[in-house]
Amino acid sequence: MRAHHSGLFITATDTGTGKTTFATHLTRTLRSLQWRVRVRKPVESGCVRGADGQLQPADAVALHRASGALEHLDSVVPYRLEAAISPARAASLEGLTLTIDQLARACRQDVEPGDFLLVEGAGGFYSPLASDGLNADLASHLALPLLILAPDRLGVIGHILLTLEAAARRGLPVAGVVLNRLPDPARPAHLDNLTELSALVGDVPLYSVLTEADMQPLAAALARRFAR
Repeated sequence: MRAHHSGLFITATDTGTGKTTFATHLTRTLRSLQWRVRVRKPVESGCVRGADGQLQPADAVALHRASGALEHLDSVVPYRLEAAISPARAASLEGLTLTIDQLARACRQDVEPGDFLLVEGAGGFYSPLASDGLNADLASHLALPLLILAPDRLGVIGHILLTLEAAARRGLPVAGVVLNRLPDPARPAHLDNLTELSALVGDVPLYSVLTEADMQPLAAALARRFAR
């Protein structure tokens, strides 16, 4: 096992961009490279109540399985909320006060030298996450490189540039931007966000995923790079 720890904060320009799907591919590949991956989604809203009355965190369950169930699910997602809205608002409705410091401590819990800490945010980089901050604030506390998922659709270039500017203001390195081609029957035929972005983002690595099948080879390539 390696003598240092590393990690990644997976975020996005918006909700529903494929963060969890990509994170699970990345986690499985890192494990295949002999990393001990500590996965964290410290708070998940929109959990469905099961027959046993317990809230089921679908995203965290997927991450937990991808990690080989290294830890108890409660370590992956210590805070589960029912309302399918921002965690900050969902917690408020349940009379729960969550702070960025609490979430940061939950992410770091039990992480040891040699671990790879993979944290998935909730929603977009500037989405409300706790009573006192955004996903961006948690990322700043953890000081991990960012991997930004973005839907490959019309209008996303501005969202990506704003997210990159926000990361730069906080001094957070960006490991890459992944353009995820989600189903969109209204997608313009000649749209080419990858080419346009390449002239606008400097040396930030850009990647394109056309189908979910493309996620695994990209995750494998990134995992080898992150795990150096």
